[in-house]
Amino acid sequence: MPSIFHASTPLRASVEAAFEFHSDPRNLTKVMPPTLTLVSLKTDGPAQEGRMIELHCRDWWIIPMHWTCRWKTVQPPDLLVDEIVEGPFTLFIHEHRFERRGPDECVMHDTVTYQWGRSWWGRLVSETGVRVYLTLLFKYRHHRTRKHLQETA
Repeated sequence: MPSIFHASTPLRASVEAAFEFHSDPRNLTKVMPPTLTLVSLKTDGPAQEGRMIELHCRDWWIIPMHWTCRWKTVQPPDLLVDEIVEGPFTLFIHEHRFERRGPDECVMHDTVTYQWGRSWWGRLVSETGVRVYLTLLFKYRHHRTRKHLQETA
């Protein structure tokens, strides 16, 4: 049974600016916490349904991680959804939804549906360690997104 994580944050930016920023995988380095290092990124460009993204990272500077993801849904300027094809999770679907609040204001919602393993042990890890990790990760990502979009406005 999958777990669901949700986080949202107000942004002083248009939905178009927020969508554009998050639709370019090269911007991942701008929102990654200092404990997560990008070793390599392969992509054919900005978000397009079916387009692949391959990431090699080091978490906590030493733990190697390899992710291959696919853009599942791209609906400018409101919705981006990527899903894991290969990586540390049996299921990982990340939805970015941008809710307009005004011409230069929006709320960014991140919803992650995930599953780490298929047994009771995987469920326990998903609901404890992974949930804490995602909470910290998205607090940092949202902080960095707000900062970046304010600097470029």
